Amino acid sequence: MAEGRFVPAASAGPDPVALLFRHVLDERRRALFPPGARVLEIRSAAPQAGGAFDAAVSPPGALDGVDVPALATWLAGALRPGAPLLLSVTNGPGRASPRDLRDGLGPSFAWRGSFALGVLLPASADAGWAAERPQLFGLLAAAESLLRRRPGFRGLGAFTVLEGFRR
Repeated sequence: MAEGRFVPAASAGPDPVALLFRHVLDERRRALFPPGARVLEIRSAAPQAGGAFDAAVSPPGALDGVDVPALATWLAGALRPGAPLLLSVTNGPGRASPRDLRDGLGPSFAWRGSFALGVLLPASADAGWAAERPQLFGLLAAAESLLRRRPGFRGLGAFTVLEGFRR
């Protein structure tokens, strides 16, 4: 093997599953959030800069272990009435479920729907195989795009994304 041609697996590039999940969220964000909106990106339960935001989004895993009543109070004060939001919830034992989050956010928010990420694809931590098997990854990603909004499948993913708005 010629020197300089070997690329170790650790530097093989970004995780295809994480990139796909980010793309799906970005597409929904473009569809739901008004152009030029001031978007509150929830990276943790810690409050960010004040002011009235036009929309809010949380990436997968950002709400793990969140204090739901505190989040409800914080979001209600940070978002303008009518502001859309996309909240990603990790599915699994010991975590707030999508229902817990919807109920816990209370009367300040209304919900339009939900969809799953990771119904057929593993969460990104287990996705080393995707770069090695791009055709299988593509097939599973296409099949998942057909299933992610269907009843019965929305709660089966690694994550559930709730779509709603501030009343």
